[in-house]
Amino acid sequence: MNTGHNAAPVLGSVRWLLLSIFGWEVVYALRGVGPQAIGRIGLGPFELLLFTLMPALMAFALVRLFLAVVQAAYGSLNTYTLTSSPWAWLFWLSLGLALTGQGTHLTADVLGRVLPDVVRHGEFGARLLFFDNTFAAWLLGLGMFLATGVVLMLGPGAAQMVIGVERLLMGLASVATYGVFIVFVGVMRQQFLLALFGSVILTGIGLRLLPRGELTRDPVTLAIIPGTAIAGATLLVWAALAGGPPAWP
Repeated sequence: MNTGHNAAPVLGSVRWLLLSIFGWEVVYALRGVGPQAIGRIGLGPFELLLFTLMPALMAFALVRLFLAVVQAAYGSLNTYTLTSSPWAWLFWLSLGLALTGQGTHLTADVLGRVLPDVVRHGEFGARLLFFDNTFAAWLLGLGMFLATGVVLMLGPGAAQMVIGVERLLMGLASVATYGVFIVFVGVMRQQFLLALFGSVILTGIGLRLLPRGELTRDPVTLAIIPGTAIAGATLLVWAALAGGPPAWP
């Protein structure tokens, strides 16, 4: 276990990541509040935040946590650990996939708003819908899962164990962030298999890396595993009750 100056940045970065994901969820819930359009693009103020600032904050938080766990795992930040190691390659590729998915979603959404109805409801509109609802969701979800997986592989033991109230709050935050996000991908974005496999794989990684007693006390695994495990169970139960992939009523 790393202690001292390496432990504090990891714990702080975990908190930043949870706050950024929760902030994204709050802005998503408020996307219909306020003026319905700004300028010619037809986006409200919260929708504009949802497409720009919030993904940037999430990406920043992921990068910050990656740098913190790399420093804790390797003891230093250098060209190899940041750009040339296998984990670095996988992380930056994952982040690129997620940002590409977000950009595709933004582009398709804006085009769908400004195009004439005759175009939007034609063949071109169907392609836009595919890029918006399927292609972008796959890129964004896959990138998020892979980047989280890298952090999960490097993070356990990188910070001091959390105890008491902070342990409980971080576990609840995991459910409110990773748990809600995975269910959102599986249900609202209709990517059930991606969300289910992602939750199962991330949970399996956490269970394999640490004993159960340490799993819920290590900040990195505590921030991820409770949410992914509950989300996976929720998707399975929902699918069983619905008789197929769950869909929002």
